[in-house]
Amino acid sequence: MKILSINNTPKVNLVKEAILSLSKGNLIIYPTETCYGIGADATNAKAVDKVLEFKGFRKGKPISVAVADKKMATAYTRINPSAENILTNLLPGPITVVCEGKHKVDLRLESETGTLGLRIPDYPLVLGIIEKFGKPITATSANPSGANNPYSIADAIKLLSPKKMKLVDLVLNAGELPVNPPSVVVDTTQDQPEILRKGKIDFSKLNAKTIISASPKETKALAMYLLERNWDLLKDKCLIFALQGDLGTGKTQFAKGIGSFIGIDKITSPTFTIVHEYPFNLREVRGTFYHIDVWRAQGDKEIRNLGLSRIIKPGNIIAIEWIQKSKGVLEDSIIGKPANIIWLELNHLSAQEGRSEKYRRIRFS
Repeated sequence: MKILSINNTPKVNLVKEAILSLSKGNLIIYPTETCYGIGADATNAKAVDKVLEFKGFRKGKPISVAVADKKMATAYTRINPSAENILTNLLPGPITVVCEGKHKVDLRLESETGTLGLRIPDYPLVLGIIEKFGKPITATSANPSGANNPYSIADAIKLLSPKKMKLVDLVLNAGELPVNPPSVVVDTTQDQPEILRKGKIDFSKLNAKTIISASPKETKALAMYLLERNWDLLKDKCLIFALQGDLGTGKTQFAKGIGSFIGIDKITSPTFTIVHEYPFNLREVRGTFYHIDVWRAQGDKEIRNLGLSRIIKPGNIIAIEWIQKSKGVLEDSIIGKPANIIWLELNHLSAQEGRSEKYRRIRFS
């Protein structure tokens, strides 16, 4: 097992040595933005044999692959609009995108249904290796299944038996890596992308649009437009409007726009009570509009006590002001729930942008 220091070895040598190992069907340990991974030629059955022996018993779990870019991803999977959106806007980064596989890698890496997880690591050296190699490499953590993720080479080695250590041909040592969570896993093969494993990613960057609102009336109109556009989803899902941004930019006015659409005129701010509930029955949808303001909530515990997971069900509408204070709670609450989230960020326009204080920039996705 050869160990090369990334800081003390020329990049060209690192790439050359990695490609030599991969070409021979050997395993390499390499750094990523999440943890150290174990890499092998994903199209080489003998190399995949070694990966499976290294990882140990996995109960039929698939293994993701790392590609250099969207072009390589397209060669090995079928990229639908949902996957395209993530590949274009959020990668490289700590996301595993599950797509329909084209069965060009070793089939043991795919799921039983033929899907394949894709990674584009946010690590230039690794991307350079994969690009030069010209094929995907395995993208699974460099630890036996069930063990802790390794953030240093010492962490990785101490988990390995002598037999497993012999499987590794090359180690690219980047020192101690930041202790980051595993990649987010997103299944894009369904009508709506589904998060299978949480992680540290802001999905509000996807499909973002921006308008300038010059009045409370225009902010309310945006709420009514978005509700009209997404109304049919309420038959099968809960519709959540996640509002964040500057103080006094119209988050409550947006909630009033929802109220106007469903026929409720008196929508008041729930700043002191945190939640207001408004039952409605409109267009074959019977549900409740929950207007939530967590501005005065004292930490996650109080927010969790609201019971978000209980009210996330088809037919209900939820508007949450100051989502930046409760985003983690919301993400926990929607796992496995029938929910569709629209993210909105409302901000004042500055004088330098040639607008008076009454104008608001509203970004939604």
